[in-house]
Amino acid sequence: MQQEQQPLGGGTLTYRTVGHAIDQSPVTRPLVGVIIITALASLFDAGDAYMLGFVMPGIAKEFHASPQTLGLLASSSMIGMTIGSIAWGWIADKVGRKIAFTFTLLLFSMFSGVCGFATSIGFLIGARFISGLGIGGAVPVDASILAEFAPARIRGYSTGAMPLAWPVSTLMVSAISLYILPKWGWRGLFFAFVIPAFLTFWIRRNVPESPRWLANRGRFDEARKALNYLHISDEAIEQSRIAVQNEPPLPMLPTGKLRDLFTPQMRTRTIHVWLLWILPQMAAWAITTWLPKLFMQLYGTTLKQAVTYMLYISLVSIVGRFAVYFLSEKVGRKFFIILGFVVSGIAICSASEAKTAIQLCVVAMFIRLFSEIGVCAATIYTPEIFPLQVRVLGTSTAMGLGRVGGAVGAGVVGLFVAANQFAAMWIFLGAGSVIIGLATIWFGIEPKGQNLEELNKAGAASAVNVLKEEGATALSGK
Repeated sequence: MQQEQQPLGGGTLTYRTVGHAIDQSPVTRPLVGVIIITALASLFDAGDAYMLGFVMPGIAKEFHASPQTLGLLASSSMIGMTIGSIAWGWIADKVGRKIAFTFTLLLFSMFSGVCGFATSIGFLIGARFISGLGIGGAVPVDASILAEFAPARIRGYSTGAMPLAWPVSTLMVSAISLYILPKWGWRGLFFAFVIPAFLTFWIRRNVPESPRWLANRGRFDEARKALNYLHISDEAIEQSRIAVQNEPPLPMLPTGKLRDLFTPQMRTRTIHVWLLWILPQMAAWAITTWLPKLFMQLYGTTLKQAVTYMLYISLVSIVGRFAVYFLSEKVGRKFFIILGFVVSGIAICSASEAKTAIQLCVVAMFIRLFSEIGVCAATIYTPEIFPLQVRVLGTSTAMGLGRVGGAVGAGVVGLFVAANQFAAMWIFLGAGSVIIGLATIWFGIEPKGQNLEELNKAGAASAVNVLKEEGATALSGK
């Protein structure tokens, strides 16, 4: 297989050299800029989901939409996000991170504006689906870019900035809605998302392609320029080349395919991280969707009281996410995944013991605190444990399946509520989080502070071996 060749001090520029140069680099202003503009994608992702609750009443009134139709409107965006997450992950690994990094947010901003021009509920459902295709791909692509751009020692801080945007977004959307809805209605809220999303797209155009991806594709001069963008000089690159020149060479990686996630070296990792998103998200989305109704149905609270309780619960999420952000590089991701999901799962199972609305609120705050700890740690962890050629595909399929799990969880809880089986409902939701949290003890790995190439060399080599075996089989069949 052809080796990577780039004239640089008479040596070679491999993606191992690139990774070493990044890990040895200081935190620079361009890197901080990348962290900020990727965090903005999470802000729009969260804001889009949160905004829907504010525009629903106006949409229902204007189009005389039934509850079933409004449910289809809500799920259309979720379906778009799921498909977009997986599709853009494949594009980012095959064509490059930059095209996905740039156009996911452009697609979202354009069709958010289109939603404001909707003339029918069917038109709106279609526009929401397409905007979901865009924003659904943004978060996994951005998380993977941050994992590849950031030095190993601060990777937890850089990728952890993305989930911090969620609670900020809920406060932002609430404030904007209070101002816009009385004046311009639900259409105005959709239009309000267009300008900041489009400006973010415009800024993102200037971020270069991942230098790790470029080096593996043989685009060495572009890889060097991408490193220079991060203020990593040619001299620093040469020092890294010398530092790794005696280490075993890494193979040039083929274009990633879905099967690469299920090689003998990768299948346990892949299944574990998929369940890491599916099972906790089943609980998280179901609780977020149904908790206001449960307050009113089980304890007779008013809608205003239920909303007030939800505000208290939402504020707790900030504490959980900040805890992981500041401590993940000291304690590690694996610890927080286990702690967050096991404790939140046990708390969910115990929610049936709440006798008053206040007691349920306290239990829900405890659930939200620890579930946010688990989700934030999983967001940092996921792009770290896949090899370069399938990093975005692995991340995007996991997060996309998490959205599917959320939709399933919300639907199944509806059946429990209709049957008045509330104790069984809480156990159903909590058991999955406990199981995957405990499974992480045995099947999870700790990527804190590790070089991405070293962490994933077995998975990368397995994809190369599969390709060689296919080639040998094809030749023997001739």
